[in-house]
Amino acid sequence: MVNLPQDAHPMTTIRQEFLDGHHIICDSEFVPSPSASLFSASYWQQQGKITGKAKGRGTTLFIKNGEYDWVLRHFRRGGLIGKCLDDQYVFTGVSSSRPFEEFALLTHMRQQGLKVPLPIAASIKRNGLIYRGDLITQAIPNSVDLHHKLTRTALSQHCWRDIGKAMRKMHDCQVYHHDANVRNIMLDDQNQVWLIDFDRCAIKSGHRWKLANISRLHRSLHKEVTKNPQFYWQESDWAFFMQGYSAT
Repeated sequence: MVNLPQDAHPMTTIRQEFLDGHHIICDSEFVPSPSASLFSASYWQQQGKITGKAKGRGTTLFIKNGEYDWVLRHFRRGGLIGKCLDDQYVFTGVSSSRPFEEFALLTHMRQQGLKVPLPIAASIKRNGLIYRGDLITQAIPNSVDLHHKLTRTALSQHCWRDIGKAMRKMHDCQVYHHDANVRNIMLDDQNQVWLIDFDRCAIKSGHRWKLANISRLHRSLHKEVTKNPQFYWQESDWAFFMQGYSAT
């Protein structure tokens, strides 16, 4: 469960409802009339509003809904357990469900000024002790992930420092990223750095875990060098990342 600081008050536009068997939380500024259909791939397909898909542990849909560009992600398990349980999670409470936790954490981080996706809505549907869930966020305009970028071009020293600064700002807010890797860092067309995918992430006390967090990103870069025929990263780039991370 995400334990947010006591002074992290929810935004006044956020509402929570139980509709058509779904527990839903949403930002009413963007979703004035929530419904379970918002989280249905077939609904958006029938509307002709799906603009793209991305494969990960499951399928992520990119949606054009009027003036808004949204990302719909269905929560799925990875690894060996995912082969058995796929998208099923043990229900221990609505607020402690993974979609609701990520919605709450994203809301908190945006209040702290971090560049992370705007949470639009989250939903879980419970069946006894099991639930399935979804999350809608606003798409980051004109952006690509760091992996995509580095397979095509090298980054400047300034950009690596900015990535380091973004990680440090997240850590200064005591946010632990469970999966800090090259695919969860985005760069927009102004080279602004965004952090994404906060499933299983949390507010953590202390500082000892922070080094392990950035070491995970370091290992991710080394891994991609060996996997890709072209990957424009070298160990000297890490020094500029660390300059940014260490700057106060």
